Amino acid sequence: MLSEVLGKFKEDYKDLITVCREKKDRLYFYVEDSRLREVVEHIFHKLGCRLSTATALERPDGFEVIYHFSHDGSGVYLCPTVFIPNKDNPEMNSITPIVRGAEWIEREMMEMFGIKFREHPRPEKLLTLNHPEKVDKPLRIGGK
Repeated sequence: MLSEVLGKFKEDYKDLITVCREKKDRLYFYVEDSRLREVVEHIFHKLGCRLSTATALERPDGFEVIYHFSHDGSGVYLCPTVFIPNKDNPEMNSITPIVRGAEWIEREMMEMFGIKFREHPRPEKLLTLNHPEKVDKPLRIGGK
């Protein structure tokens, strides 16, 4: 079942995804921001996966945002990754129109890294709202 889920997904989306790395029970792949929602729609609604979490990573040449979707019936994780090359004004599509549960984790990434998520329903601070210091993008390298 495990290999069937991964194999079918890779075949169905071979023109939209670039496989980055495959580990036991996990498929990490890049998808263009413009096609992210299409891929997430399939993962969430067609495959019935749930969003476990999402992570942001700053690289010297930009940012990566990785969504971790669990296919609980098989134990497989599908992890679409968007690369954002613009470090001065990082921006990408929000998946909240498809997966409402992504709202808080995207807010955290907005706040901690300064990544703007287009069409996010509540783009306000969450973690540092009442912080006594003016904290701005605290997880960015060099604090910028």
